[in-house]
Formats: sequence, structure tokens, C-alpha cells
Amino acid sequence: MADQPDSHTTPLHDQPFPELLGYPCQVVISGDGQWIAGSSVMHRYSRIAVYRAADLSCVHLLTFTEEAESIAFHPTLPLLAIGLDNGDEYGREWGLTLLECDTGHRVDFTDPAWGIEPVRWPDDRTLELTFFAVDDGVDHLTTQAKVVRENWLGLTSDALDLTALDRTLPGPENPRVCDDVSPPQPLLRTLAERAGRRYDAQGGVRAVAGLLDDGRVLATRMHVAVACWAADGSALWSVPAPSASGGTRIEVAADERSVRVAVSGPDARARTDFLLVDTADGTVLDRHSVPFSAALSARTDGIWAIRDTCNRSFGTEPPTPPNTQIFAAGDSDRIGSVHMSDRYDLVPLQARRCPELLYGRSGGSVVALAPDGTIESVLFSVDVPLGRVVYASDAAGAALLHGRTELVRRDFPSGEVLWSRPLESEVVDLDSRAGVLHVLCADDSLVSLDAVDGTVLHRRPLPPVSTALPARGIRRHDPRRHQRRPVQRLRARCPPHGLRPKPVGRAQPAPTASDRGG
Repeated sequence: MADQPDSHTTPLHDQPFPELLGYPCQVVISGDGQWIAGSSVMHRYSRIAVYRAADLSCVHLLTFTEEAESIAFHPTLPLLAIGLDNGDEYGREWGLTLLECDTGHRVDFTDPAWGIEPVRWPDDRTLELTFFAVDDGVDHLTTQAKVVRENWLGLTSDALDLTALDRTLPGPENPRVCDDVSPPQPLLRTLAERAGRRYDAQGGVRAVAGLLDDGRVLATRMHVAVACWAADGSALWSVPAPSASGGTRIEVAADERSVRVAVSGPDARARTDFLLVDTADGTVLDRHSVPFSAALSARTDGIWAIRDTCNRSFGTEPPTPPNTQIFAAGDSDRIGSVHMSDRYDLVPLQARRCPELLYGRSGGSVVALAPDGTIESVLFSVDVPLGRVVYASDAAGAALLHGRTELVRRDFPSGEVLWSRPLESEVVDLDSRAGVLHVLCADDSLVSLDAVDGTVLHRRPLPPVSTALPARGIRRHDPRRHQRRPVQRLRARCPPHGLRPKPVGRAQPAPTASDRGG
């Protein structure tokens, strides 16, 4: 059995509000000035952090798999209202969460057919909710309701039935967008300065990789294509990015001497750079650019591939075929390609440290793509998406470890399931090192398992932790949520200054920004 992992945390910077991940969307201050709340919204992952204004310490941290973008404090009470919306243009749902900042009391109200945003408190008795829904994937419906109560504290889950509220059509004086939201970065910067600290939105990390030989850490971040830190947290080098969004994916070579990084251009729809960087000192060894958005995948021998992820919903002309291109290790010489009339018939799985270029086919087949672009073989088939994937070769043989709401080990290349373990929360990212599978979950816990037999070795919450709040439940898999369909935003969600990694337009099956873990 693998050794128990060390339990320690090394911060890479000492700026306030790290819980917002460098992507603050909205920030509000309570009426008495004692509480600060901020939202950070990414695709399929949102955070609400509540801080004490006196010392900027994080008191409560809530995580959601819905978009928790709209937040508002009660005019006189330490009560935060959170509007929740799943963001699905074919079927809105979720509802409302109320959090009492001083006691930690939390209550959730749901609506199976409508999402909520924005939320507003016109006065200390009234909460105004704006509901959104979609009819047959075409018509976008908006209604409003007002909830009037004398006492808003200590509510139970049966205190409010969202589905039974009297709703009206919004008047012309009620905007459909959050255009009254103040820019979050200047406000956070001011709050930090008042506390004698500095804030410049450190964070925005969208991909992380560890180097086995000496414990160095590679990560992307805002304005940075890739940066390197020593095991003690000291900065070693960084490569600037051509845009504020920074790098989006990291692929480390088997010898760990170089790393291939995907970086969005100033307009992510019109340019993607792919850099080969020396891990010793950050020297850029190779640079390849394409005039469209594209996803990166790579084999451990350095052969790498890109796939067109250009958003067609804005009327943009699609890139010239082929939509999948394969390049030689160490340079940008194209050695193979494949073109699908429907690009969603061949989607990269982007498995970490895999010796093959793995792709998913429509119907659930997992295939290996040869360097010349031919499909070598159908390896196995699955009924649901694999989720995050990492390749491992250990005492039990070669395997793929993957997960969404459960962790699975599959023999590679046969795909035979060797073990599976259910999780209490959805997988945000995972990696395997030295026989241990480390899993970051949406409830901000880090779970470590023996990669060979799936034994749970360690489970710990990531700081900061709100002991007063339970983890938010995660919906189990619904096959309808993974059909290929548009997820287009027709409303301006955040002010333009709010940098958002959440995808806009047709949803890409390839891992998104966050993907927070690359």
C-alpha cells in the first residue's frame, strides 16, 4: 500500500481574498460594514467567500456546481442572499441560498425549472428575485417575484416555496442584466489597502503540474503563460502571456525537462499560442500560433495535438480543415491530421501523462490516435463521460484513473474496471504520484487514495474552512446534461472588467477552464 501523503500547505503569495481564485465576479459589503462577500464563477464551479472586514479573514466558504453569480446583503442584517442558476440554455434550474454570516446558519430553496439572478433587497422586509427559464430551448422567459417577511433570520427549508410565488413580468425599469454591479477589483484593492495589504488579483490559476524530481510546481495564472515555484514557495521563473487570461493547459514531457503550454491570445476566439518551455529556466524553445481557439493534448513522448474549439455561435467562420492536427515532439512540424465533419465526433480526453493521444467518439468509444492521424484502435466504450483522467503505471500495471462523481481505475488499454469508489462531491481535478491518487473535489476537500486498490488514505479540507457550513450537495450524473448542445449566454453576465474563464457559446466537451486543474 502507498505511504500516507504529507499534510502541509505552502502558499505561493500572501495577498487577501485567495478564495476568489483571482476571478472575482461580484463583491458586496454588509450594511454595517462588518462583512464582505465575494463571488467567483467558473464553468460548473462557483465559490462564495465571506470575510470579516476587520482583518479580511475568511469566515465562510461556499461552493456550488451552479452559477452563484448574484449576491446581495440584507440592508440591516448580516444576511447574504445568493441567486443560483445552472446556466443551461435548454433547461434552467436551481434557486436561492440564504446565509447568516454571524451564526453560519444556511438554508437552501430550489426551483426545478427556473434559475435566479439577480437578487435584490429593495427594503429590509422585501427580497426581489428575478427568475429565468427556457422554453423548448428557444424562448427565454423572465419573471420576477417579491418575498415579504418581517423576520428573515433562522429560516428553515420549508419557510419558502419558490414554485408557489406570484410572479410578474419585469417592467422596463428592471434591467435583465447585472449592470448595476460595481467593478470588483478596485473595491477589493481598496479594502486590502485599508488593511495595510496589497491586492492585484493574484490567482487565476487554470492549470497546475508538479515536477517529481525536486518538488517544483508549474502553474498558469493571469497574465502568465506558465510560472515555476520551488517546493518552498519561492518564485523561480515565469513566462508572460499575451493576454490577461494566461495559460490554459500544461503538458509535461516524460523527462520533465520541458512543458508544452496552451495560451489564449488577446482575443481568445482569434488566436491560441502553444509554447514549448524549458523547465530549468523558462526559456521558450518553440512557439506555434493558430488563428482560432484550440485545445491542447499531448503524449508523454512529446508528440502533441490541437483541436479546433472555435465558437460558431457568433457567426465566426470556422477554421480551415482539418480540425485536429498532430505535431512532432520538440517543434511545430505537423506530422498528421484528421478531419471530422462534426468535430464533436472526435474529442480529446486530455489525460495527464498518457503515452497515447486518447479521444472520445460519439457513442462512447475511447480510441487512440496515431501520430499520422489514423485511429489505431477502439480501446473500450463508456456510457458516461470519464471526467478528469490520469494515466498511471504501477505495481498493478498500466491504468487510467478517472472520475466525476466516483473514482474509477481501468486497466489500460482494455478499459476493464478494476475498482470504483463513490465520492461525496464532484471531482474538480486529479493527479497520481508515487502510487497515490490525489483528488480535488468541488466541496474544497482533497482526497488521497492508494492508486492500486482505491483505499482512502487521507481526506482533508483545504484552507480556509467554514466549520459552520456543510458542503453543498452535488447532483448525480444526468445523461441529458452531457448531450452536445449549445449553451449560449444571451445576457451580459458580469461587467466587462470581470475576467471569466467560463466558456461562452457552444459548450466544448474538452475540459474547460478549469478548469481549475488543467
